[in-house]
Amino acid sequence: MERIELKPSGVIFYEEAHEYWLNGQQLSGITEALKSVLHPDLYQGIPEAVIKKAGEYGNAVHRDIYDFDHSYSNCGSQEVADYIRICKDYGLVHEASEFTVTDGKNWASNIDKIYRVSDDTFSLGDIKTYGKLTPEKLELARYQLSCYAWMLQLGNPGIKIDKLFIIHLRNKTMKSGKVEHISEIVFVDRIPSFICEEVLGCYLTGEKFNNPYAIPVELASQEQHIRELMATKAAVDEELSQIKSNILTTMVTMDVKSWLTDGGMKLTRKVGLTRSSFDLTKFKKDYPDMAYDQYQKVSKVSDSLVITL
Repeated sequence: MERIELKPSGVIFYEEAHEYWLNGQQLSGITEALKSVLHPDLYQGIPEAVIKKAGEYGNAVHRDIYDFDHSYSNCGSQEVADYIRICKDYGLVHEASEFTVTDGKNWASNIDKIYRVSDDTFSLGDIKTYGKLTPEKLELARYQLSCYAWMLQLGNPGIKIDKLFIIHLRNKTMKSGKVEHISEIVFVDRIPSFICEEVLGCYLTGEKFNNPYAIPVELASQEQHIRELMATKAAVDEELSQIKSNILTTMVTMDVKSWLTDGGMKLTRKVGLTRSSFDLTKFKKDYPDMAYDQYQKVSKVSDSLVITL
């Protein structure tokens, strides 16, 4: 297959004013539009000075990584070192940075990172420097990357999009003196292009966007009941744990292995032992060329739910 080179969108981007222009018409960026529709209160209550400082840090990290990708200029920061490691671990081959895409009518934005997968296939990455990647921020990034993919394919009809992901980097010293170090890649599922058009269209018209990925009302309405049940469970688990600890201590003191109550409850003491396990991670590191797949047992793990309060 013939190698496909990405075509410039024709949009002129004025960095200082952060404006996009195409054929004399100013276009809007998608980031603020998505935030306005999906999570308008995302930064409510956060002082403007804090938001500004976070933005300056994020811009500095973006510039340092841009310089590395385009001229192999390494400023020596931890964030750049982490970025290099992530690219190596995941085989990311840099194709373009800050690549401007547009729908040709209303919208334009710069894609942080485009990585070539094959002659006609690309993956898109977005660098984030948040302290915590909350569900709201993750959803925004997912919509953002999906909109990028939609517009990139509009301008380059023959290409395929492989993966979308967030490159989450952070190395900041907190007030306590502790260093908050984050270095991870977070993959997201692509949202269909027609939904991307719909959410941006709602911003233009002011209509309410019915997010197909939002929690259904009948489930959201159970939140208080779930909280009460989990609080009850936590109290019961703590009380039961204390009772079991007292029983075990008594059994050890009396050197008893088993008791049977008048009510038919059996209490069995499991004697402590030394357990041995195989450190597969260390084995892979020490013997990277050894074929160990034939000795691995693969089992299916069913879906499960984690509730965080």
